[in-house]
Amino acid sequence: MNKELFLQAKNFIFSDIQREIELARASQCEEKRRVLKELRITTGGGNFLAALGLLCYTEFAGGLRSGDFSWGKAKSNFNSFFDELGPEYKAFNAKHDVYGDLRCGLVHEYYIKKHCIIATTSHDRGIGVGWDGRRYAFVVEQYFEDFKQAFSRLESTLAWSEA
Repeated sequence: MNKELFLQAKNFIFSDIQREIELARASQCEEKRRVLKELRITTGGGNFLAALGLLCYTEFAGGLRSGDFSWGKAKSNFNSFFDELGPEYKAFNAKHDVYGDLRCGLVHEYYIKKHCIIATTSHDRGIGVGWDGRRYAFVVEQYFEDFKQAFSRLESTLAWSEA
């Protein structure tokens, strides 16, 4: 991948998720909710689809890092980049099958394999994924913030081809 294609992918990923977060925020305000309804835009953000996208983008970023997008590398690509989101994510990943339960659950079964709450925004400031002993919690906005930082770090390490 050359730098131009990388920047195109980055712009798509970031604007895709940011749009859903902004729709969720707008839906929390009565005035903005009314305007959205007048424009025939369904209120709320696509928390479920945003979570699915972020988990797939995590695997994609791992593929950029490894340079290998082959089918057999999907799990290792996901796990390597998930761990890059921060030490709390790495510790969480060591105790939970995030790839299998969340990423594969959403991609292949259209639902997380264990009980889960997916929220677009949250007042709690922890990592973007958690486990309370009974269910997962996925917070799109926090995961996205951590993802953006890790993606920017990744960008600074990539060697660009001329193609």
